[in-house]
Amino acid sequence: MGEMTEAAPEIRQLAARRGLVVERLPDTIDRDSYTPALLGLLNNILLWGGSRVFHRLHGIGTNEWRIVSALGNWPGATAKELCELLGINKSVASKSVKLLLEREDIAQLDGPRGSRHLYLTAQGARVHDDCMPIALDRQRILLESLSPEEVGTLNALLVRMLDSSASMQAYERDIVSDAP
Repeated sequence: MGEMTEAAPEIRQLAARRGLVVERLPDTIDRDSYTPALLGLLNNILLWGGSRVFHRLHGIGTNEWRIVSALGNWPGATAKELCELLGINKSVASKSVKLLLEREDIAQLDGPRGSRHLYLTAQGARVHDDCMPIALDRQRILLESLSPEEVGTLNALLVRMLDSSASMQAYERDIVSDAP
């Protein structure tokens, strides 16, 4: 990222007169060495770009594509299973499943004890098959500056980082439960 533009002196003076912080804080996070910021930035770029492309081609966003893709791998998954698999919250999954049901890209079958199993329809499978090469091309472009060995290392490291998600969630629950 390029340098940030500095506000004109008169704007800085006005900000200072209003008691606003005009000098860089002494202890800050450097985006380029803070892994969560880098992952978040990359995630946003991937989500926004994917949503734009998939919406233009099929009227679905990235969340719907992720559900379609997951059901291609795990036909009959429940919404709860998709939430766990994809790391999305219930409200996002519910909204996306509702849209995909309305579009008839997926169908829902009731199972035992109130379970609801989701499956791709023939139309949903076509959406999947049409979006799949785009998803793979986007991955190829993202990784083109890395060697195959680096890609393998990156993926292994990301999987290891995902393994720490339960610890992260426990840490976050502790912070929230201690908050006033």
